[in-house]
Amino acid sequence: MKNNTKKIMVALLVLFVAAAGVFAAAVREEAAETVSLESLDLSSASFEQIMETFAKSQESYQRKYESIYNKMVDFYKAGEVDNYFDAKGMLRNLEYPAITAEQTEVLVSRLVDEQDASKKESFSEWLYQNSRYYRPAITFSRSSADEGEGRSYRYSFSYSISAKPGSTVTLPDAAMKFTEDGLFAGWGNAEGELLYEAGQEIEMPYGNLALYPVYKQGVLFVDTVTGTEVFEDGSEINAPVLEAPDETYVFLGWYDAEGNKADGTASLAEGESAVYTARWVSIAVKDVAIKHTKNLTVNAGEKEKLSFSVKNNGNVNAGSLTIEIVPEKEGTVENLSGKLTASGLRAGQTKTGTLSITVSGSSGDVVNANVVVKDAEGNEWKVPVKLTVK
Repeated sequence: MKNNTKKIMVALLVLFVAAAGVFAAAVREEAAETVSLESLDLSSASFEQIMETFAKSQESYQRKYESIYNKMVDFYKAGEVDNYFDAKGMLRNLEYPAITAEQTEVLVSRLVDEQDASKKESFSEWLYQNSRYYRPAITFSRSSADEGEGRSYRYSFSYSISAKPGSTVTLPDAAMKFTEDGLFAGWGNAEGELLYEAGQEIEMPYGNLALYPVYKQGVLFVDTVTGTEVFEDGSEINAPVLEAPDETYVFLGWYDAEGNKADGTASLAEGESAVYTARWVSIAVKDVAIKHTKNLTVNAGEKEKLSFSVKNNGNVNAGSLTIEIVPEKEGTVENLSGKLTASGLRAGQTKTGTLSITVSGSSGDVVNANVVVKDAEGNEWKVPVKLTVK
């Protein structure tokens, strides 16, 4: 009886080991089954077939993952250590379906040549989502060199922007509007053909695009105050006439990058270019009030402090300024501070100041005066002030 029992146990053990071996082999066989784009000729398969096959490969992966994972759990519960670790290793090595760089290159080539706009859009959307190698870029490149007498230089730069195909991108407006190569006109191909204007909005292409700056020869007049921008392709430097935004603006002239003023007599040599910028100075006097009272009521004969602010609304440094109060009727206002000076008032900058004054008059009198600002060139700005005697 004991011998029979032993025989039965040995037989069961053999059957169990055999079953486990078959089970593990089945797991390996399942893991080896693949559905991938490798089975297709990507140069001729339809876009629909490619997308469908890739979707099936993802579904196959998910089925294999779940099956192997469930069997791994079963092995763990049964205490089958070797089979458990085999399944765990298979799970770890199971590759998620991915489109390779080489496959992407083939597909992008077909995509760029596709004539059906609808197919092109839908397939690019799919490829952008499923291939990490499909990231079209616009590359901007520039190089320049000069081996002229007494000087020699060579430089180049390149940078790229990338976005989803079909989305809107803005091309650089190129801060270097003027270079030794001329005036920046826009972006073009390597042959110098102008394709896009500076700052133009375009649709991100389906494939990579290389752009190069295109230059033109002539004179560019730029005014940041009035928004004027005029280009002339001749050699004569005929500056446009500008209209001041208001009476506070004083036009100083047109100047090139070296500070030379266009006087109407200069001209360009053949092949040369230049940029002239309009210079304006504009002084605004504001917030005039008797300090601490915030109004213009004064005590007759007493020392008062008149506060104010001065702002340069122009686009260049205002230089040295003088500020004083001048009464319309002599003797009604005494300026105890004399003339105040302000220097280095940059474009857009505001400075504050205080004038010490005394006012003569009877109660209720209104004394008219002006806060007067002058620059070194003799330009003058006035702001009327009405001082009321208490």
